[in-house]
Amino acid sequence: MKNKGLHIILMIKVVLLLCGPGARGQQGSDNLYFADPDQKKVTLPFRFINNLSIIPLFINNSDTLFFVLDTGLTTAILTELSLSDSLSLEYSRRVRLGGLGEGEPIQALHSTGNRFRIHGIVGYDQDMYVLLQNIFNLSSLLGTRVHGIVGYDLFNNFIIEMDYSRRLLTLHNPIFYEPKDTRNSITLPLEMQGTKPFISAEIEQEDGSRINVKLLVDLGASHALWLDPHTDERIRLPEKTVETYLGTGLSGQIHGVLGKINKLILGPYVLNEPIVAYPDSLSTALATRLGDRNGSIGSEVLRRFNVVIDYPNKKLTLSPNSSFRDRFRQNMSGIEIESTIPGLPYYQITYIRKNSPADRAGLRRGDEIISINDQSALSMTINKIYDIFESKPGRKIRMTVRRRGEKFRTIFFLEDWL
Repeated sequence: MKNKGLHIILMIKVVLLLCGPGARGQQGSDNLYFADPDQKKVTLPFRFINNLSIIPLFINNSDTLFFVLDTGLTTAILTELSLSDSLSLEYSRRVRLGGLGEGEPIQALHSTGNRFRIHGIVGYDQDMYVLLQNIFNLSSLLGTRVHGIVGYDLFNNFIIEMDYSRRLLTLHNPIFYEPKDTRNSITLPLEMQGTKPFISAEIEQEDGSRINVKLLVDLGASHALWLDPHTDERIRLPEKTVETYLGTGLSGQIHGVLGKINKLILGPYVLNEPIVAYPDSLSTALATRLGDRNGSIGSEVLRRFNVVIDYPNKKLTLSPNSSFRDRFRQNMSGIEIESTIPGLPYYQITYIRKNSPADRAGLRRGDEIISINDQSALSMTINKIYDIFESKPGRKIRMTVRRRGEKFRTIFFLEDWL
């Protein structure tokens, strides 16, 4: 299966801040457990789109809802509901949530006393935040219906095994769990700061200098690595970078630059030339103020391993899989897209990087994609489209789009801009 490279980074958040009268920090609920106490584990498939893992979840009396897994998140967030979704909630108060981004905290409702169900696992008295504004547009960005984000509340009580090769998530009962005997695995200590897991790693920069860095383990971020130079004067931007919009956090848009470093070193494992996001200081001000992290490690790195996250024993085990030696790919078109009708193959351009191949070819934000290289967009997924944009420098791309009711055809060539 092809790997997913870097396009707009889905930095869902790194810090969750409550503010306002009566607000208090949440440490996550502690009431998720196996319905059968003698059950050893539960295994369920997950969808992996744009480097984000999506699982089914039932809340109260709801039909199946779909949530993104996010180790950087404390309390579950309901980001959007459609008219066809049925869900009853009790709200206790209105709060303001803040996180990564250049804007102000956003309005949300705090819901308590909820019941979660996930394939043999149940949880009572669960907290959740309901956004009053759909700032993430996850369903459109991922091309499938997504209702929210779930994190620490799920991970806290179990040993979580992510088999990226087979797209399987296993939640182990810590009482019965026995680690697999894999000779090529490495176990790293997890440092917990509140509900957030951190590891120590080493990077080798463009000039050959090596630095030990403290990184948030973040399943809810699609990037390989982000680093904040403001946390350590030794962290330097590469000579060649590209300014870009990186994504959206709880407090608005995230801007910064992308570049490459020589190596990311995790124990005996070396990942060569990972693409690094360097968010600007305004976007990361809240995150750096609330901790001594240097950045985060996201799913573009984690998917190269089968991962065991052991919260009870504070350990992270990594076993390289068949994707380990995949090159770190980049979107060489300059185009970002979204689904206009999540779940159906209708796509439009939402972002064009200035002076990119797509920009020079005359493509514009809002263009509806009809075909790419003579293949109808109706037969393509978002993953497939990005596979094309990330394939190889010099590849010829023929695109037909609809703009204001008229068809527009153009040709451009993919460019390696790093």
